[in-house]
Amino acid sequence: MGKSAWVITIVILLCMISACAVFNPLNVRDPNLPQSDDEITRQDMEIVTVNYPRVDGSSSTFPLSMLIGCHFLQIPCVWNDWLDGTRLMLPEVTDYQGAFPEINHHGTHGSYENLINREADLILVARLPSTDELNLARLRGVQLETVPIALDAFVFVLNTENPVVNLGMEEIRRIYTGELTNWKELGGYDAPIQPYRRNDNSGSEELMRELVMQGQITIELPENLITSMVALIDQVSLDPNGIGYSVYYYEQFIAPKENLKLMGVDGVVPSGETIRTRSYPYTTEVYAVIREDLDKGSSAYKLRDWLLTDEGQAVVEESGYVSSK
Repeated sequence: MGKSAWVITIVILLCMISACAVFNPLNVRDPNLPQSDDEITRQDMEIVTVNYPRVDGSSSTFPLSMLIGCHFLQIPCVWNDWLDGTRLMLPEVTDYQGAFPEINHHGTHGSYENLINREADLILVARLPSTDELNLARLRGVQLETVPIALDAFVFVLNTENPVVNLGMEEIRRIYTGELTNWKELGGYDAPIQPYRRNDNSGSEELMRELVMQGQITIELPENLITSMVALIDQVSLDPNGIGYSVYYYEQFIAPKENLKLMGVDGVVPSGETIRTRSYPYTTEVYAVIREDLDKGSSAYKLRDWLLTDEGQAVVEESGYVSSK
């Protein structure tokens, strides 16, 4: 290859690198920015079963998705108990298929993939996109627009037989780096600590890395790696020496366990009030995410904006979430 060809190749590569650096696939919008002089209401939007957007999301936000659908179609929603010990909010009708929109949640990572791949129109998720998801969006040339619609919290759970009720943030980090290995070092029994964790790209694992570990490496414990949120909660409820993590809404409303307790962090126990005041240190946000190129006249775009109105926030509160306003 001649000298001029090398120069051209280098210029092209530099342009490509520059283009990648400039393209930002994430836009986090301020939920307090006004959309219009008059807030849109459910009656204004004319969203029915046939034009209902394809909604996906985290496991923890499924009840909210169902309640929103019930609100728009004026169908009562109720909590239903399932054999696996979880509770889900579903329409209060015997056979709602066909009279209700198809709402399927594929978990946080799966829903981001579906949105980026244009297999979903709107997702409700418990965290911002991960590095892998942003890279996929960049590869697909997709820009994501996220806006907070509710408050939640990243929480740690213990078995009720464990006398420990509170840990500091540094103590939690030291458990998950393997530095602290016995509960007696933390005021508990003389027993080995069993730190359970989630799989990569799960909603709770990404929150764990961002909020708690902050660059520190989690100890490798393959036997303690749990691939679903309910399985982790079940495991800690059976293990007096276990510690695990989830999000407040899921633990309180979807998978409550009598022999499980929420652990305080730096002296503050997660609750609706400590989340609302953000005094709990790991208070987080729940996001509605769309592709930025979505038609502003689409039902998904209208539904996303409606979630920021007083009417939308009232439904958020009705679901059990804490309003973001």
